[in-house]
Amino acid sequence: MQITVYGATGTFGRRLVSQLHERGHTTIAAHRGSGVDTVTGEGVAEAAEGSDVLVDCVNRMTMGADRAIDFFSRSSRSIALAAADLPEASLACLSIAFRPEVGESKLLGYYQAKAMQERIYRRLVPADRLLMFRSAQWFELVDSMTFALGPLRFVPKMRVQALAAAEAARMMAEAIDAGEHGTIEAAGAEISDFAAIAERIARERARAAGDAKAPKVIGVPLPGPTAGDGLIPDSPRVSETGLDDWLRTP
Repeated sequence: MQITVYGATGTFGRRLVSQLHERGHTTIAAHRGSGVDTVTGEGVAEAAEGSDVLVDCVNRMTMGADRAIDFFSRSSRSIALAAADLPEASLACLSIAFRPEVGESKLLGYYQAKAMQERIYRRLVPADRLLMFRSAQWFELVDSMTFALGPLRFVPKMRVQALAAAEAARMMAEAIDAGEHGTIEAAGAEISDFAAIAERIARERARAAGDAKAPKVIGVPLPGPTAGDGLIPDSPRVSETGLDDWLRTP
């Protein structure tokens, strides 16, 4: 198949492209560097021409509700309109695992926006052509959510069932390759929180660097549903690659 991947150079997108290539598919890497801007719509339809599947991996990390909602609503609509011009093509969207109360929380603008993105696709793309792939949080996100102050590392205490981005990409590629539709959730085998994951990462990095002492990690409690099970998927497909395996990967 020919598959257009929007956001092909991001943390997830580049891994997904690699996984799709391994399965023998031709990919069109669509991103701003290739002249494709899903927010303005520039180049979106042109990148979709001739493809059997369109994949939305576009992302913007922000907890500001207005910015996130504007970004995801405009981006998803432009990709959905491109899909509408290809009546035989399917669409796969990378979303994030969260429960309804998280998407409704006024404290969590990013999740509000992802909930809106899912609603847009479900409204504009026929169910038999739509795959909603909802991944739990990735180990790779821990660094971006860590605030360093001298020897201290401050990390949100969010309960997660995290997995490696490469594993999520593999599982999504398998679903696309099999022509699956509907909603699929993917997660790791272990329920933990970002602060605990950050502590294990810090210890391993210190050991690998020969440092006697790892930075001290302080978990910062967050209000709202992320402190409970709001980010834990109900019945996900589970990765067999755990945090220790990921830490040992070069």
